Amino acid sequence: MSKEYQHYKSDRFGIVKNKVCKDPNLSVQAKGLYAILSCYANKNRICWPSISTLADDCGSSQSSIKRWIKELKSLNYIKRNGNRLIIL
Repeated sequence: MSKEYQHYKSDRFGIVKNKVCKDPNLSVQAKGLYAILSCYANKNRICWPSISTLADDCGSSQSSIKRWIKELKSLNYIKRNGNRLIIL
């Protein structure tokens, strides 16, 4: 991986909705995943990182990522369209 790409990757940021941060029904881990998904999202709030990439980014297992995605989907913070995730 080039130094330029590494800098680009580490320099990304995302916008997290206040209601996500304050939702008592959402685990802290799912909130963190939402923030990471926001960093991957394009201007249309669509992203498509792999489960493996997300697990590496979070320092967690793939099964944990899947559980947190399910949690975010159940509370209508994200939805899946094929292999893409749409942040609502």
